[in-house]
Amino acid sequence: MHAPVDREALIIGMTLVPALISRNRSFAFFEDPEVRRARVRAALLRGIVRQLTGAQGKIEAFEVVGRLGDRELRYRVPGVRMARRALLSETEYACVAYLAGRASVTGLQASDDDRARIDAALRRLASGLRLSVIEGGGLE
Repeated sequence: MHAPVDREALIIGMTLVPALISRNRSFAFFEDPEVRRARVRAALLRGIVRQLTGAQGKIEAFEVVGRLGDRELRYRVPGVRMARRALLSETEYACVAYLAGRASVTGLQASDDDRARIDAALRRLASGLRLSVIEGGGLE
């Protein structure tokens, strides 16, 4: 039996470093439903960043709405007739803002608080995962 996965920390790690844990070498780890959900959520966050960089066309009506403990991103991509709303935790938003800022997305930069949230998630991930056991192929 293994310890429960800190899904939010894993989402941040997999968003920042998509190949953080090799699926082929750690197949048993990826069988965990929480890990599968984290993997899907990380892909969603990377997709949002790709869209914000203009990969699918110009972004219009971009706004961030703060809610209790969450942030909602809203934007449109008229070239593909798409409107998107994404409800993100504060830490997920921090990760999107960080990656978007690194990709030079206008108007979206990670604040010091955002960076602190990311750092805290990565610390939780590092302490919660025993990567040597995962990479070796087994979980306890």
